[in-house]
Amino acid sequence: MGEGIDAVVIGGGAAGLSAAFWCATLGLRAVVVEARPRVGGQLHDVPDLIENLPGHGPTAGAALAAALRAQCDAAGVTTLADVRAALDRDLPRVTLSTGATLAARAVVLATGVRRRRLGVPGEAALAGVHTNVGPDRERFAGARALVIGGGDDAFEHARLLAPHARGVVLAHRGERFAARDALREAVLGDGRVAARTRTVVEALEGDGRVARARVRGPDGVEELAVDAVFVCVGPEPEGEGFGVATDARGYVRVDRLQRTSRPHVLAVGDVCCPEAPTVATALGHGAVAAKVIAAGATTVPAARADRLTVHGLTLPARIGVYPREWKRLQTLTFDVTFEVDAAAASPTDSLRRTVDYAAVAAMTEAMLAEQHYNLIETVADLLATRLLARFDARSVRVRVTRPGVPQRHASASIEVERRREAPGRAG
Repeated sequence: MGEGIDAVVIGGGAAGLSAAFWCATLGLRAVVVEARPRVGGQLHDVPDLIENLPGHGPTAGAALAAALRAQCDAAGVTTLADVRAALDRDLPRVTLSTGATLAARAVVLATGVRRRRLGVPGEAALAGVHTNVGPDRERFAGARALVIGGGDDAFEHARLLAPHARGVVLAHRGERFAARDALREAVLGDGRVAARTRTVVEALEGDGRVARARVRGPDGVEELAVDAVFVCVGPEPEGEGFGVATDARGYVRVDRLQRTSRPHVLAVGDVCCPEAPTVATALGHGAVAAKVIAAGATTVPAARADRLTVHGLTLPARIGVYPREWKRLQTLTFDVTFEVDAAAASPTDSLRRTVDYAAVAAMTEAMLAEQHYNLIETVADLLATRLLARFDARSVRVRVTRPGVPQRHASASIEVERRREAPGRAG
């Protein structure tokens, strides 16, 4: 099985199965590796019918998973369940938890997201703490349920639990809920749900199974009697350990063809798309990735350099060769040019990946205030070095101009460029 493979797909959810199926329809040999006991990923966890998949009526997540699996089987895709895969640090090759190694033309990351945890005492150790209500909601009949979160996921859980549970407490640490209006109004208008803001869960307690939640609210600390707790505080990507570039939140960076920063490694679905984590998006990503693999275009071309310039920044400084110059302020003019990959920046990134012009001015002013410099070469060199450390730029070029001394109308200037060293191998 380890020879002649075109694509190894890590993750057997909607995105991974779509990528494998499309590979097979294009005449490529694909292998899907799924860590869960069954393929389908989080489709099996969808608590209600999927009603927003174009071209389909209301569809159960498990039924959609079964249909995707059947299509892959019929197309000749090899599927491995309950198997973990580790990606080689240099090659498009994975090592399985079974000990086998699969080398391929390309690897597709379809690892999705996991539910974020609270990280409070008792959360991991006690039974009865969940991240998803699942399709069998009747098992919580008569339970005292605590739902933690303030977004759509938390409100959806409260709505689904209300008809079955003895009572539902919806606790959110913020001042206001973030769920969409229609869902928020429906849940807050349900007398079976007690919604609380500015409420933080500090610990979960019980003897093997959760029985109490210690919460801190506007009136202090109290204990809530609970039988089931649902942590609905948002997702986090499963994108670590692959040696690919990620954004500030850990989502894998891809270009419009689903290619990552590593040659022959692509990513599809939720792991690379926090903006639209839907089944429809996942299925489309899979088709794009397969087409790219079939075309042999799995390496991102060298990125085009984008240049951003801060021009004509003037600041006073005490600088000069002669001691008499140190006693008077002179006006230095700075032109700073950054070479960046602006296309790689996303709205969720910090300003390390773009350029905060106000920060450039502040850093320059602070540097000049530290000490007196004898040479503008020193100023240019130190500023370029500091700016390169502050911003995620490929290079920084600093030009410093100062009035000439003693000539009244002359001036002197120096230009210094500092370039980032090429990165080592991704780990």
